Amino acid sequence: MGSGWLAKKLDAKMLEGKIADEWVPIDQLPIRPGREVAEELGGRLLLRYLIDAHDIGVPIPTFVSPTPYSVDEVSYSLALPRPDLARRYVLFLDPRRIDYLQGPRWCNLGSGIEYVLPNGFERGAVLDPGWGVEVR
Repeated sequence: MGSGWLAKKLDAKMLEGKIADEWVPIDQLPIRPGREVAEELGGRLLLRYLIDAHDIGVPIPTFVSPTPYSVDEVSYSLALPRPDLARRYVLFLDPRRIDYLQGPRWCNLGSGIEYVLPNGFERGAVLDPGWGVEVR
Protein backbone atom coordinates (compact mmCIF):
# COMPACT_ATOMS: atom_id res chain seq x y z
CA MET A 1 0.00 0.00 0.00
CA GLY A 2 1.24 3.44 -0.88
CA SER A 3 0.54 6.85 0.58
CA GLY A 4 -2.55 7.16 -1.66
CA TRP A 5 -4.27 4.57 0.51
CA LEU A 6 -3.79 6.75 3.58
CA ALA A 7 -4.81 9.90 1.67
CA LYS A 8 -8.00 8.15 0.52
CA LYS A 9 -8.82 7.08 4.10
CA LEU A 10 -8.45 10.70 5.25
CA ASP A 11 -10.62 11.93 2.35
CA ALA A 12 -13.27 9.34 3.24
CA LYS A 13 -13.28 10.60 6.83
CA MET A 14 -13.54 14.22 5.67
CA LEU A 15 -16.46 13.34 3.35
CA GLU A 16 -18.09 10.87 5.73
CA GLY A 17 -21.80 10.48 5.07
CA LYS A 18 -21.58 12.34 1.73
CA ILE A 19 -20.05 9.70 -0.57
CA ALA A 20 -22.57 7.89 -2.78
CA ASP A 21 -22.33 4.16 -3.34
CA GLU A 22 -20.33 3.07 -6.39
CA TRP A 23 -23.43 1.65 -8.09
CA VAL A 24 -25.35 4.94 -8.06
CA PRO A 25 -25.69 5.98 -11.72
CA ILE A 26 -24.23 9.35 -12.66
CA ASP A 27 -27.65 10.72 -13.60
CA GLN A 28 -28.84 10.04 -10.04
CA LEU A 29 -26.01 11.95 -8.38
CA PRO A 30 -27.07 15.43 -7.27
CA ILE A 31 -25.88 18.36 -9.36
CA ARG A 32 -23.99 20.77 -7.13
CA PRO A 33 -22.29 24.13 -7.69
CA GLY A 34 -18.50 24.08 -7.68
CA ARG A 35 -18.37 26.56 -4.78
CA GLU A 36 -20.33 24.14 -2.62
CA VAL A 37 -17.91 21.33 -3.46
CA ALA A 38 -14.94 23.61 -2.73
CA GLU A 39 -16.39 24.28 0.73
CA GLU A 40 -17.00 20.56 1.24
CA LEU A 41 -13.34 19.90 0.40
CA GLY A 42 -12.11 22.61 2.76
CA GLY A 43 -10.54 24.56 -0.09
CA ARG A 44 -8.65 21.58 -1.49
CA LEU A 45 -8.28 21.05 -5.21
CA LEU A 46 -9.60 18.39 -7.56
CA LEU A 47 -7.10 16.27 -9.45
CA ARG A 48 -7.36 15.08 -13.04
CA TYR A 49 -4.78 12.40 -13.82
CA LEU A 50 -3.31 12.51 -17.35
CA ILE A 51 -1.28 10.37 -19.71
CA ASP A 52 0.16 13.43 -21.46
CA ALA A 53 1.00 16.68 -19.65
CA HIS A 54 -0.71 18.80 -22.31
CA ASP A 55 -3.85 16.69 -22.70
CA ILE A 56 -5.99 19.21 -20.85
CA GLY A 57 -9.28 17.77 -22.08
CA VAL A 58 -12.42 18.54 -23.99
CA PRO A 59 -15.92 19.45 -22.80
CA ILE A 60 -17.09 15.88 -22.16
CA PRO A 61 -17.93 14.11 -18.92
CA THR A 62 -14.74 14.07 -16.88
CA PHE A 63 -13.87 12.22 -13.69
CA VAL A 64 -11.68 13.82 -11.03
CA SER A 65 -10.63 12.99 -7.48
CA PRO A 66 -9.59 14.96 -4.42
CA THR A 67 -7.06 12.24 -3.55
CA PRO A 68 -3.37 12.35 -4.47
CA TYR A 69 -2.09 9.01 -5.79
CA SER A 70 1.25 7.78 -7.03
CA VAL A 71 1.66 6.66 -10.65
CA ASP A 72 1.46 3.05 -9.46
CA GLU A 73 -1.76 3.56 -7.48
CA VAL A 74 -3.89 5.81 -9.67
CA SER A 75 -5.17 3.39 -12.35
CA TYR A 76 -6.48 0.74 -9.98
CA SER A 77 -7.67 3.20 -7.32
CA LEU A 78 -9.79 5.15 -9.80
CA ALA A 79 -10.53 2.26 -12.20
CA LEU A 80 -9.24 4.30 -15.14
CA PRO A 81 -9.68 3.14 -18.72
CA ARG A 82 -6.53 1.79 -20.37
CA PRO A 83 -4.68 0.92 -17.15
CA ASP A 84 -1.74 -0.11 -19.33
CA LEU A 85 -1.08 3.60 -19.96
CA ALA A 86 0.49 5.19 -16.91
CA ARG A 87 -0.96 8.48 -15.69
CA ARG A 88 2.32 10.29 -15.03
CA TYR A 89 0.81 13.77 -14.81
CA VAL A 90 -1.82 15.50 -12.72
CA LEU A 91 -3.82 18.62 -13.52
CA PHE A 92 -4.91 20.83 -10.62
CA LEU A 93 -8.50 22.11 -10.85
CA ASP A 94 -10.15 24.71 -8.65
CA PRO A 95 -13.70 23.50 -7.97
CA ARG A 96 -14.81 27.12 -7.37
CA ARG A 97 -14.16 27.74 -11.06
CA ILE A 98 -16.34 24.86 -12.23
CA ASP A 99 -20.02 25.64 -12.72
CA TYR A 100 -21.34 22.35 -11.38
CA LEU A 101 -20.24 18.87 -10.42
CA GLN A 102 -21.75 15.61 -9.29
CA GLY A 103 -20.59 13.45 -6.42
CA PRO A 104 -18.72 12.44 -4.47
CA ARG A 105 -19.11 8.76 -5.23
CA TRP A 106 -17.00 5.66 -4.62
CA CYS A 107 -15.36 4.61 -7.90
CA ASN A 108 -17.10 1.70 -9.54
CA LEU A 109 -14.60 -1.20 -9.67
CA GLY A 110 -11.95 0.96 -8.03
CA SER A 111 -11.35 1.94 -4.44
CA GLY A 112 -11.12 5.72 -4.66
CA ILE A 113 -13.46 8.69 -4.47
CA GLU A 114 -14.56 10.53 -7.59
CA TYR A 115 -16.50 13.58 -8.67
CA VAL A 116 -18.04 13.86 -12.12
CA LEU A 117 -17.85 17.02 -14.22
CA PRO A 118 -20.74 16.35 -16.65
CA ASN A 119 -19.60 19.04 -19.09
CA GLY A 120 -15.89 18.80 -18.44
CA PHE A 121 -14.25 22.02 -17.31
CA GLU A 122 -13.26 25.40 -18.68
CA ARG A 123 -9.61 26.33 -19.07
CA GLY A 124 -10.14 28.90 -16.30
CA ALA A 125 -10.53 26.08 -13.76
CA VAL A 126 -6.97 24.88 -14.44
CA LEU A 127 -4.49 26.27 -11.96
CA ASP A 128 -0.88 27.22 -12.64
CA PRO A 129 1.20 26.12 -14.39
CA GLY A 130 -1.74 25.38 -16.73
CA TRP A 131 -0.71 21.86 -17.75
CA GLY A 132 -0.18 18.51 -16.12
CA VAL A 133 2.57 18.35 -13.52
CA GLU A 134 4.63 15.18 -13.28
CA VAL A 135 3.59 12.86 -10.45
CA ARG A 136 6.65 11.84 -8.44
